[in-house]
Amino acid sequence: MEINCHTKNSPKKKDVKKTYAFLRAVADANRLKILCLLQGSSKCVCEIVPVIGISDKLVSHHLKQLKNIGLLNEKREGNFIRYSLNKKAIREYKKIFNQIIK
Repeated sequence: MEINCHTKNSPKKKDVKKTYAFLRAVADANRLKILCLLQGSSKCVCEIVPVIGISDKLVSHHLKQLKNIGLLNEKREGNFIRYSLNKKAIREYKKIFNQIIK
């Protein structure tokens, strides 16, 4: 299916918007580092801070941005929230992105 990104009524306009939100979210070096770190296993903020080298508040901010676009899952374990990659969402973003840049 052809995608015309310049047509106002394009049936894939939502995909273009979704990909734009994804690219904006991952265009930050710290967010990319967090995504790379979470490839191995789930982590809580206290495990991410020393590796990334930024404050816990800033790590939390970045995690929220990644979670807002669906790239992360979270699971509460006692007083901690563990973050992991949402592999289904990542596959979906890859698929949409590949369709747009054909």
